[in-house]
Formats: sequence, C-alpha cells, structure tokens
Amino acid sequence: MRPMLATLGAQPAGPEWLHEVKWDGMRVLVDVRDHAVRLFARSGRDVSVSYPELAGIGNHLQDALLDGEIIALADGIPSFAALAQRMHVSDARRAAELAERYPVSVMTFDLLRLYGVELLNRPLQNRRASLDQLDLAPGWMASPTYDDGVALLSATREQGLEGVVAKRRGSVYQPGRRSRDWIKTPNRFHQVCLVGGWRPETGSRDRIGALLIGVHPGPDSTELLLAGRVGSGISGQQERDLRAMLEPLRRPDSPFTDPVPRLDATGAIWCEPQVIVEVRHIGWTGGHRLRQPVFRSIRIDIDNAEVIRES
Repeated sequence: MRPMLATLGAQPAGPEWLHEVKWDGMRVLVDVRDHAVRLFARSGRDVSVSYPELAGIGNHLQDALLDGEIIALADGIPSFAALAQRMHVSDARRAAELAERYPVSVMTFDLLRLYGVELLNRPLQNRRASLDQLDLAPGWMASPTYDDGVALLSATREQGLEGVVAKRRGSVYQPGRRSRDWIKTPNRFHQVCLVGGWRPETGSRDRIGALLIGVHPGPDSTELLLAGRVGSGISGQQERDLRAMLEPLRRPDSPFTDPVPRLDATGAIWCEPQVIVEVRHIGWTGGHRLRQPVFRSIRIDIDNAEVIRES
C-alpha cells in the first residue's frame, strides 16, 4: 500500500475540516503484525533496518497499520538535516550507532487497520478517534489536531515549522492518491526533482558543483522538464553519496525534453534521471525554473513517478 497524499493549496476553513502541523520528516506506513514491526517509505521500500529504535511499538500493539512521519529534533523543532543522516543507512550496525547520535520519533496521524479490521473506508474523524485512544510506545505520538487552521498556520510560521495540513473530517483514506480531501499549506516551498546531469566544481574534475534537475509536468507524463540548477547546500557526505549514485548513470546526451541553456549545458555531465533529490525554493519563474533552489537531501523514499511540479 502507498500512503494518501495531500494537494498543495490555500488553507481551507469551515467545520468540515480539521488541521494539523505539517511535520518536516519522512513519511512512513508502519505495519505491525503479531508484534513484529515493519516500516515502509512512500515508495514502498522497507526502511525498518534504518530505524531500529522504532521497533518498540510492537511491544504495545499486536496488529495495526499506522500512517505517520519520522522526525528528528534539533533545538526542539524537526530538523530534516538531522534526519538525513539516517535516511540512507541499510547496515544494521551503522543504523544502531546513528540511532544513539540522531534519535528519531514518529508523529502518527492516521490509523488504517487495527486488530485485523480495515479502517480505510471509515471517516477520518472516526479513524483519528481510534488512534487517539491507542497506548503508543515512547517516542511515538499522535499528531494533535486543531479546529482553527488560520491560527495554527500563524503559529507554525512563528515557530519555524513547515506548515499545516487540513483534512476533511468525513474523508476516507485513498491509498496512493493525491487528494483534495487533504490540503497542505507550507510556510516554505519544497520540490522533489530528478537529477539529469551535473556540473563539476570549478577547479575539480571529480567533485559535484551543481546538479541539473527536472520534473515531470503531470502525473502521467514521461517528459522531464528542466527545473534549473542547484549547487547551494551540496557538501560533505551528501556530495560523496551523490557522486557514488550518479557516476554509474552517465549517458552521452541530455535527458531533458526541453533545450538546456548553454550556460547550464557547457561542461555538463549527463545521466539517466533515476536519482531523486529534494530542494527548497522561493517559487517559480515565468520560464518555469525554480527561484533560488537550495539542496536539502537525496530522497530514496520516493518513486520517479511522484516527481511532479508542485505549484
């Protein structure tokens, strides 16, 4: 099963909506069966080994399917940079070491199965009522809900949080669908992109100086439209990880459907668009390029087909 996704939009109002904080983390479905716990990313990839400290939920639940967000805190607020240290670890020993240095929590916001009973077609308000009654493990919390979305959005902005998600109280859960029953209103814009090439750092033939990134224009499109170039934020271990992932994907020509400006194309090394990254930005230009993009992280928890322009 894939998680239900929210649509970008203005904050809705009215008694038919409930509102919760948009957490800056990694979306997971948590499948508990006979007390054994498995964590699945948005892509369907099993990421259980990366977060060994989260297996404790199995001591509290025998059978359940939870939807939530893994977060890592820094100075009391979610830090995606801290979480990024954990996201790509597949070695159990290394994961255990990082769990000590960068501990994570889970903010749960939906309950999709409980004791073998499927809850997908029940109204959200009923699913949330059942979730709020569960005895969750330490490090596991039910994300609070609020009636006043405008006040919540203002509070998240003041506290440096990501934003707000509004959900229709009577909505059913639609696995894998981006629905207008869930509306996300961010304080900061994020976009996932596919890497179609890179430019070496000035004075170096090996280090990555900037990525050439693109997006699909729609959910069923195979076109890859250039979204711009991002160099800010790429450093350290993530730069080395990017190099290791991109080098085997080299190709002789551009994978972008539209022409790449000469300024970006000169000296570029092209690659198959298989690596997904997330960037922060301040909007889109009239020429459909990201304004001031900043690299945030490699995203192995998202499918290629999900890389769609959000505007």
